[in-house]
Amino acid sequence: MSKQIPEEPSPYYAAVDLGSNSFHMLIARLNGTSLDVIDRVKEMVQIARGLQEGSSLDPDAQQRALDCLTRFAERLRDIPASNVRAVGTKALRSASNPRSFLRAAEKALGHPIQIISGYEEARLVYSGLAHTVTNNHDQRLVVDIGGGSTEFVIGKDEKPLLLESLGLGCVTFTEHYFAKSGNVSARAMRRAYIAAGNEIEEIRQAYRKAGWQSAFGTSGTMKAIAELTSKEDGGAVISKDSLNKLAEDVIKHGEVQSNDLPELRKQVLPAGIAILQAVFDALQIEKIHVADSSLKEGLIYDVLGRLSDNDPRIDAVKHLAFKYGIDEEQASRISQCALTFWKQIDAPVLPGVSRTKILRWAAQLHEIGLSISHSSYHHHGYYILYNSDLAGFGRYEQYILANLVRHHRRSLNSSQFQGMDEAAILAIIPLLLCLRLAFVLHRRREDLEKLPSLKQEKNVYRLKFTSGWLDKNPLTLATLEQECKQFKQLGIRLELE
Repeated sequence: MSKQIPEEPSPYYAAVDLGSNSFHMLIARLNGTSLDVIDRVKEMVQIARGLQEGSSLDPDAQQRALDCLTRFAERLRDIPASNVRAVGTKALRSASNPRSFLRAAEKALGHPIQIISGYEEARLVYSGLAHTVTNNHDQRLVVDIGGGSTEFVIGKDEKPLLLESLGLGCVTFTEHYFAKSGNVSARAMRRAYIAAGNEIEEIRQAYRKAGWQSAFGTSGTMKAIAELTSKEDGGAVISKDSLNKLAEDVIKHGEVQSNDLPELRKQVLPAGIAILQAVFDALQIEKIHVADSSLKEGLIYDVLGRLSDNDPRIDAVKHLAFKYGIDEEQASRISQCALTFWKQIDAPVLPGVSRTKILRWAAQLHEIGLSISHSSYHHHGYYILYNSDLAGFGRYEQYILANLVRHHRRSLNSSQFQGMDEAAILAIIPLLLCLRLAFVLHRRREDLEKLPSLKQEKNVYRLKFTSGWLDKNPLTLATLEQECKQFKQLGIRLELE
């Protein structure tokens, strides 16, 4: 790593990956600027197989997941919460009932769990690889075949250049193309291969144009295939010829021939082989190196970045501000004012979200929709933030950010928070209060000589100005009185003094 990490009370860090096929836990110790992996745990939970019609998680899949996370929790007891990050990937992204399950899962694990986008999953995969393989400054292609999706990244050094996540997974493809066929057939392999090829066609041209000097595979599927082709390739790489011979052998015997692989892995590996064949052919790969790191390592390096000055979320916010031409001076005024108010009050915690950071970023981006429309720019800002690929952000964290921007102006009522759980509503309202007050006080886009103070007693907030200030600013007073009415609808009493 290029930057020294600040000293922490504990040198131990943990990453938990709730994958569609397997749940992984990685424990590492920070040694100077490098990480030493001291423990790895993997369980093949296969929650992707628990997605029923309508994309709800069936009770059996939920119970397998909760049992696994309860076991993981024992290992995490002595590691500070700030040093732990847990994420869910494709299967949980696709589930129609993730919040109810996540509440139970977070209770079992003892830590917040973020569902991340495919873009973020790809970024973390690349980060894990970039920090753990020898860097010869080549441009690299990284492919990670998971249970529910496959990530494709082209990057150089520590920077990803192209990121994509496609719906190709060994578990989901097994369900679609192999589950009803019994023994693996040539027809099933061909159907899976064609389906994968059709998906990869979307990115083939862009990736071939960008090019790479070396290719890496980073997943359990890759490792299993490398193990089965080790007589030809040595176990560290997979060649196209040996991969095709393995596919022919699987079809010939109707199954994967191995006594060393777990039964659950053997069941889904034919789909993984078909997907990898499609990857090789579509991207014209002759061989791929198998790496021993991926998303889990990326998660730990991400935690280290968040504890230092290398947080990817900061860069993502700066990029958006530049892209949409945000007035930096006004964004700074709103941010400083909102954070000043925030420091003077107390509010419920928001698990998995730094309230101070999310308020700062919402203030910095509150005018992001102005480039589209002035009259309803807060709605456009919500759409941009909710749907953008933002490096470092979990989906829930991004959802909170988007909602703060959406509600920083105009009307407020309880119906606008439908779909948000009660804990989130209770936590977001004080943040909104600080943001909206900062917005009202700086409508003239000028600095104030002195900010009012904000005091709180339960659900009563008192905004106190210097003597005579409100009388000299009748328009601001009228707007603040409207704010008092708006927050009254949410059970919040705002008083002006």
